[in-house]
Amino acid sequence: MAMVWSPAWARSLAESGAARRGSAGSDGLAGPLGRVVRVHRRFRPLSWRARAWLDAGAAVLAVAVCLALGEWWPAPVVAAVAVVATSGYGWLRPTSGLRSVRVHEGGLALVGADGGERLLPWAALEASEYSPAGRRGEGEQGRIWPTGAEDPLVLARLRGLEELLREVDARLSPGLRAALHETLRTEGSVRFARGRLTVTAGGLVHRPPHPLAVTEAYRWEEVQSARASGLGELEIRTYSAGLPLTFPVPNARAAADFLAEVRARSL
Repeated sequence: MAMVWSPAWARSLAESGAARRGSAGSDGLAGPLGRVVRVHRRFRPLSWRARAWLDAGAAVLAVAVCLALGEWWPAPVVAAVAVVATSGYGWLRPTSGLRSVRVHEGGLALVGADGGERLLPWAALEASEYSPAGRRGEGEQGRIWPTGAEDPLVLARLRGLEELLREVDARLSPGLRAALHETLRTEGSVRFARGRLTVTAGGLVHRPPHPLAVTEAYRWEEVQSARASGLGELEIRTYSAGLPLTFPVPNARAAADFLAEVRARSL
């Protein structure tokens, strides 16, 4: 039976890694995580009404400065300074809830508004996913799945959120790729995106979401490339299909590297 890739899929791997760490006396959930690498602080953006009032005030200030000087050339300068100050104020305002996320050598520390911390060693995380900001005003989000959790921890409005999720993905990728190879060896196939994509030693099987669509099979010789797209999805290009095949997959970079390694071994 094929193994379906999901955030809960790597649970046994993460638990065994945590057990090995605990037996060696290294970092645990209550222990230190080592040196701080960087800190990602949360911000609270201004509402559209507050921004409108500040923009209106900036316009009035620009006109007043121009009238006082008797010239109109300072208007663009004053307006630009006001826009920068407004944006900076929105980033610097304190916020409730999660205050910051510290990246340590040994894991993450989630700091709440009350100063309380939740320590998550790398072995206690099993999956991550990054969603960039959308064109319709949706803000960027990051999701991380602690070991054994059904629902992810949602991270939003953090400075450098994309960089944070890249760090988490890089930490998780080696173990996830190793587990994917082990699953392929023992089970014969690995399924992604709820069975839409099946990976075997001989190639790929694509089952479109539409029930009337025809299932497509590709030998590894027909697969051109596999990569993680800018939207955090697994993107596969074939020589025969005009458009790439895209799949919403947590840790898409680890999945893409896994496909590339299997393809390289078969060619």
